[in-house]
Amino acid sequence: MIADFNDHSDSADFKLINFDSKPQPDFHSNLKGIYQNLCENIKNGYEAFVLASDEHQAGRIKELIEDFEDENIIEQDEKIHSDAEEDSDEIKSDPEFSIKNKFKVIPESIHNGFIFNDLKILIYTEHQIFGRYFKQIKKRKLKFKGLTFTELKELQYGDYVVHRDFGIGKYSGLKKITVGNNNQEVVVLTYHGTDKLFLNLNNINLIKKYSGAEGHAPTLTRLGGGEWDKLKAKTKKQVKDIARDLIILYAKRKSEIGFKFSGDTHWQKELEANFMYEDTPDQVRATVETKEDMEKENPMDRLVCGDVGFGKTEVAIRAAFKSVMDNKQVAVLVPTTILAVQHYNTFRDRLSPFAVEVDNITRLKNSKEQKKILEKLTEGKLNILIGTHRILSKDINFKDLGLLIIDEEQRFGVKAKEKLRSLKPNVDTLTLTATPIPRTLNFSLLGARDLSIINTPPKNSKPIVTEIIKLDWTQIAGIIRHELNRGGQVYFVNDKIKNLHTLGDTIKTYVPEAKIGIAHGQMDGKDLENVVINFIEKKLNVLLCTKIIESGLDIPNVNTIIINNANMYGLAELYQLRGRVGRSEVQAFAYLISPPDAKLTRIAVKRLQAIEEFTDLGSGFSLAMRDMEIRGVGNLLGKQQSGFVQEIGFDMFISIIEEAVLELKENEFKDLFANEASLQKINESIKKKIEEKSTLIENDLNALIPKDYIHNDTERLNIYRRLYEMKSEDELKSVAVELKDRFGEYLDDVSNLLRVIRIKIKATELGLEKIIIRNKNLYLYFPDDKEHKIFEGDFYKKTIDTISNDRNRKYNIAPEKERLVIEVRLDSGDDEKRLDEIEKLICG
Repeated sequence: MIADFNDHSDSADFKLINFDSKPQPDFHSNLKGIYQNLCENIKNGYEAFVLASDEHQAGRIKELIEDFEDENIIEQDEKIHSDAEEDSDEIKSDPEFSIKNKFKVIPESIHNGFIFNDLKILIYTEHQIFGRYFKQIKKRKLKFKGLTFTELKELQYGDYVVHRDFGIGKYSGLKKITVGNNNQEVVVLTYHGTDKLFLNLNNINLIKKYSGAEGHAPTLTRLGGGEWDKLKAKTKKQVKDIARDLIILYAKRKSEIGFKFSGDTHWQKELEANFMYEDTPDQVRATVETKEDMEKENPMDRLVCGDVGFGKTEVAIRAAFKSVMDNKQVAVLVPTTILAVQHYNTFRDRLSPFAVEVDNITRLKNSKEQKKILEKLTEGKLNILIGTHRILSKDINFKDLGLLIIDEEQRFGVKAKEKLRSLKPNVDTLTLTATPIPRTLNFSLLGARDLSIINTPPKNSKPIVTEIIKLDWTQIAGIIRHELNRGGQVYFVNDKIKNLHTLGDTIKTYVPEAKIGIAHGQMDGKDLENVVINFIEKKLNVLLCTKIIESGLDIPNVNTIIINNANMYGLAELYQLRGRVGRSEVQAFAYLISPPDAKLTRIAVKRLQAIEEFTDLGSGFSLAMRDMEIRGVGNLLGKQQSGFVQEIGFDMFISIIEEAVLELKENEFKDLFANEASLQKINESIKKKIEEKSTLIENDLNALIPKDYIHNDTERLNIYRRLYEMKSEDELKSVAVELKDRFGEYLDDVSNLLRVIRIKIKATELGLEKIIIRNKNLYLYFPDDKEHKIFEGDFYKKTIDTISNDRNRKYNIAPEKERLVIEVRLDSGDDEKRLDEIEKLICG
């Protein structure tokens, strides 16, 4: 109903228009209810639409509803849901009626569904059917004050850089040098002692800003001693040895026979649709890859990487349910009692509607309780058992173990791992880790380890409201009280152990109702465990702690975190700490307490602003997460590898891994990967990336960006880098427009530079290795690989034809044994005319 506001009379009586509409009914995830409702309304002449937020959700809800056409499924559904809900309505099967193609599913959604009786239209939303929070993605442009991805990558004077061939140096700005009679710029790199390297801008792609753990200062390389090559060779050998072991394990696993699980049941689809968040593409991929592995006869050994809250536990739950559907038991092994309790709560909540028996075995259970659990396990009455290394004890006997799930395997000792190997000779294994693994590493190791990476948070999780505040106890008390009043709990993180008790007394003074627990790394293990478990069980409502909660805690009821002295933490640490809240549909808050801006360094201010403004995970965190990625490399390839990462830089380490693994696959293990088309395709893309070279152009032209055009060295270097790394003329045109827009009209020196880049782009497309422009001579260097594509192309044929018919002896084949070099005599020594002639020859 709506009032008619067009009537401007003084009368208080409004005309009411009745739209005869009502909101979408609550189905509480009951698919039988939605099926019946749709059938009834469609039969009564209603046009039915179900809206879902993407293609994946749309396909799944359509399939689930249409599955109810099969009466057997309906009967099974009544059986499995009988304990959960009494429903007197019977489905009257009508052989003449089929719901298929009678309702439309649209991959776009709105906040709330409704029924429009006048027009006989009903519009239901998939997220309301399953009681899921819905967030509409709004594209907003905000001015960002924090550290941006570009800013983190760009070079400032004095930054450490890694040169592919010469090692770690320091960026010392740009320098103008004379080439022939003209001016050009080079990058100056300072190495050990007083060694300096002048880098031609052609080779700018060979240097990258050094990237290691936050705060680590690397050792500068000594030029000319060969130490950089030795370090790279040593790293490559180590990586090869580890990768070789991984590939041998992979080959062995592929030759073993395990249990081949059945395809998805209707209940599997229903469980997945019931998830409180919409699946991200990463999560869908991880789920599909895991289930496909389980449906193969070879035993699965998959590693799923994803931060807490990104949905890797949900992937494990789906795999566990798939195992239970084939009457196979599941063991979930976790490193701590705290995690065992958390996982037990999560698995039980998700699987109890499907009559799955879940239990946990830890030191918190007394001997009588443990004995009862073991009996049920042996008899096959217990489907899923969650526990610490207690699961590895001799008295644990599964009736029919089908799947082993291991959380944070790297936290188990050597003995525990040996027991694991005996427990799982042919059992499917799924390992979870919260330490992120770089996606590039995932591709290069594909075929050496089965990896699934979940890099994105649930898209309909509410962003964490983040605010920088000063140390004001009245405000802090209000924040704590607000959370406690809505039935929630609070983390209060402090950077030092020594004043935790003093802070606890202060909180108690301002918030007397707070039940405070103190937790830090120097406490006795059992005492710490007891505090955290009391907090999980809501016996405490404020956890005053150090950054010990940075990883591993997932408590949905904690939705406020206060971080004291937030300026003392790195960006990666702040991101991890803030990620401890916002694990449910309740709005979460993060408060960063810091001193006044005047007492903070510029970087500290920008770091805090970045964490405040990036409420969702975005590209700005790619480099903030580098610390954790280095840890991830260590977990995957061995802890000693972290040392190599620090010595040679993260990006160089990743490229060495790619080369090492590719060499192994192409040589030692060529036969093993010969028949795997998907791996071949990925290997080819890695090979192409390694081999991809752009044409080098050496010239004596007046081609540069003068300092009086762009004053700032960093800005000038950024433009040079963009130009020399360009792949298309469209990009070049775009930068030309940008330069005029930002810095005004440019003179011949900049124009010449842009023309040189155009020639470079075209020459790279053709496949020329190098071009030298010197005085009135042009030298074209062809690749030494006689199978190269350039020798099949029109450019080569046209050039050879021109040489054959050259009566003026303008073209000449230079006396080079290794490769073809063609010398062209230019008509003029003038810069503009030389460029005209070269552009006509190369660009057409």
